[in-house]
Amino acid sequence: MRRTTFVFVLGIFLAGVLIPFACSKKPESAASVEVIDGIEHVHNTGTPLYPERSVTFEEELSIGGEEYEMLSQPMNFVVDGSGRIFIADDQDQSIKVFDPNAEFVRSIGQKGEGPGEFSYVGYLTFLPDGKLLVMDSMAMRLSIFEPEGGFLTSYHWKHRPGRLLCAADSSCVMTEYVFGEGEDALADRKLFVKKYDFEGNEIQSYGEFRAEEMKIHRESRAGGGGIMFGISVPHSAHSLFAANQASERLYHCVNDEYMIEVFDENGNIIRRFDRPYEPLPFTSGDAEEFRSRYAERGSESMQKMVRGMAMPSVKTITPQMLVDDEGNLWVETYEKKEEEGKDFTAYDIFNLDGYYEAKVWVDSKPRLFAKGKMYRFHTDEETGYMMVKRYRVVWSH
Repeated sequence: MRRTTFVFVLGIFLAGVLIPFACSKKPESAASVEVIDGIEHVHNTGTPLYPERSVTFEEELSIGGEEYEMLSQPMNFVVDGSGRIFIADDQDQSIKVFDPNAEFVRSIGQKGEGPGEFSYVGYLTFLPDGKLLVMDSMAMRLSIFEPEGGFLTSYHWKHRPGRLLCAADSSCVMTEYVFGEGEDALADRKLFVKKYDFEGNEIQSYGEFRAEEMKIHRESRAGGGGIMFGISVPHSAHSLFAANQASERLYHCVNDEYMIEVFDENGNIIRRFDRPYEPLPFTSGDAEEFRSRYAERGSESMQKMVRGMAMPSVKTITPQMLVDDEGNLWVETYEKKEEEGKDFTAYDIFNLDGYYEAKVWVDSKPRLFAKGKMYRFHTDEETGYMMVKRYRVVWSH
């Protein structure tokens, strides 16, 4: 049987905690604001507006594991406006739909090359009218389905799509890598963000951004030929993105500096905001952990290259950013702590205007927010099964 855990909180307690916070006067921010070339710059202090505010994620349900035979290898998911969960399954390249109580509803598509079928489900999102958009990165095809799963249409792209950031009625914003030529093609790649129509035609460019630094490993094979692949340099400075699907705002930072740019739906920078932050040191233990990833895989020549890589002295600011369902930007940091046998990570939260509102510690890293809930992947340590879990988001102070 599926294990579902529900958490109930007394309504009177909620009224006593949440309502005073909502009705209390917002404190004055110590941030300074200046306008440079028509762009607002918000300079936050190191102290958030609500330094005592905290959040707890209370698990409600879990989808996956032995009791979910129809879901083998979840790899991506989205949640619609009614709370239904759409999970892409890498095993058969279908999308499994579950209702808000985690009951299986239907499958959408299957592995194949025909209409409504997938070679590899790369990204999922919902359009403003509720239709499901699926980006098949291997078949270079975008498919659109009705909210209830019926196939509508598909478009073939002229080139392989990158990461889908957000989508509107008839367009989507995506990353695009342009590679160099010859043996250094992978190392010399350039990173762009562009808006395309659904047929893959470029509408506008947000500009060129900073690609992640990579070391290239080449290895000859007996009988001719060989292999080549890139290994990311740990904590190299590169561009990170997050998007607000509702407003089409795009957030960008080069993660060696705590400064975030905000683009509007037309690709214009409308705001920059920052806060003081001292990067954490990259320790010998961090270096050993990085090298250990390759200790038991790959060839000796690859392991030698990894052992010879120069390690950084400090960590970057953040490994990822995401936007919650109220439009706040969550910036994950490398700050960690352990309490009661649990590992916690610090997140900085900024509001729509770029003001530093809160710093919270969580023991479950969020992947997606929807309708006051948080969703994430979880791997069971005993069985190795990958699951999608849903949590109730409870704020205090």
